[in-house]
Amino acid sequence: MKRPYLLALALTAAPTLAQDRPPPITGTEILVVGERGKQEQQAEQIKDFVRALSSERWDIPMTRFEAICPGVIGLPPARNLEIARRIRAVATAAGITVGEEACRPNLRVVVIPDKEEMLDLLKRKHPALFRDYDRKPVNLVKEDGPVIAWHVRQKLDRQGNTLEPGPNGITTISIDGASPRVLAVYRPVAMGAMILMEQKGLVGLTTTQIADYAAMRALTTIHPQRLSRSNAPTILHVMTSKIGDDTPPSLTQWDFAFLKTAYSVPPYSYSSSQRARIRRAIEQEVASAGSQ
Repeated sequence: MKRPYLLALALTAAPTLAQDRPPPITGTEILVVGERGKQEQQAEQIKDFVRALSSERWDIPMTRFEAICPGVIGLPPARNLEIARRIRAVATAAGITVGEEACRPNLRVVVIPDKEEMLDLLKRKHPALFRDYDRKPVNLVKEDGPVIAWHVRQKLDRQGNTLEPGPNGITTISIDGASPRVLAVYRPVAMGAMILMEQKGLVGLTTTQIADYAAMRALTTIHPQRLSRSNAPTILHVMTSKIGDDTPPSLTQWDFAFLKTAYSVPPYSYSSSQRARIRRAIEQEVASAGSQ
């Protein structure tokens, strides 16, 4: 049975990098989940998927951008522009604020021959890319495969003030309103995302697949090891798939439901609560598709 892919979104697919253009998506195929055992299995699969795409501890809100401005380099200029425009379209459809065309990129996709060489070069030439605003090292997770990605973050208190350590190294947070037992006193905000992609990893992929993969990497904080163990239907598997594998032509139902819900939940709720809402949203999307 074919996988139930989405994007009957109001997104316009960009031209492809490969010869074959993904067929237009005219509807969502029916996923029959009639038996209790299958329903429970799918619920567990959704839970694992959500946990794989949000690496924050339960007592810290999920990392989100306030606004994005995508920029792509390393491919022919027309292709770079197509990918950036597709990322913009995905973000807009998910309710994420997108900057004007001339904005300064804070979501950067860089296509290079060797990610490790580029990583070493960036560490030497641009060390600020590897420090959060509180001067702590970024969470750079070693990844197998042709991609590595990370975020530079800052922390905002409930009044929207940036939290930084004082001269003594201690960060002071003022608390007002709801108790910390109800809402977090600060939240992490992504100030930038860097996605390094090796050229060899893009062979056979369309512009849409590359852009949608990059959007999911930048707009979530995936845990690569957990994701590698997941068989959930997601565009995030395309970089580790082999030519000829059955891979999504674009974002899937699960991907889009995650993004849309992650950027609409209360920002100072703890991630445990945010993830629960995302799980319910994905379950509703899947159930809705199955009833069509």
